[in-house]
Amino acid sequence: MKIVITEKQLKKLTEKIDSEKVICDECGWSWLLSDGGNDPFICHKCGHDNSEKEFIGNRVMVYYNLHKHTFSVRDKNKNRIILHADYVKLSDVEFKVREGGKDKVRSEKQKNVHAFVIGTLLDYCEYPCENIPSEPNENIVTYNPYKYDSFVYKSTEQPVYRAKEIEMINLKNKLFVINETVKYQDALT
Repeated sequence: MKIVITEKQLKKLTEKIDSEKVICDECGWSWLLSDGGNDPFICHKCGHDNSEKEFIGNRVMVYYNLHKHTFSVRDKNKNRIILHADYVKLSDVEFKVREGGKDKVRSEKQKNVHAFVIGTLLDYCEYPCENIPSEPNENIVTYNPYKYDSFVYKSTEQPVYRAKEIEMINLKNKLFVINETVKYQDALT
């Protein structure tokens, strides 16, 4: 198994290498960074990765990539893809469908990137992810440009425009609202 350390992690490591104690977020085990090994942020007891994920807190636009069969995550400020992930958790979410792209799909019968889930990145698991969470059975959100003008709840086909928190899981259904949605009337204000 090859372990990759980002520049941010390397800088953090070299600044703290001899005296900094790491406490595992998962099991509470502690060790000195100088005890390191191949990746000093991997817990020596349970194997949990305790390194800081560098994109957490960024405002991002996420869409399902039909070519890679995973989610593409685009930094909203830098307007570039920052990662591909099989699991994405966002807060302060907006479901956005670009009208021009939707119309083009309908007229040409060929899909293009025009529907995004926009939010603040809370967590992710990069592609390929071995530990994808299981899918919930409710609050499934979907979008089909041939059937809908916006994202909708799969069970009721009611439009959804905003949510406080969602999970995107690269399995069968893809998108799940996990924390209180904002009704359409409230989304307009």
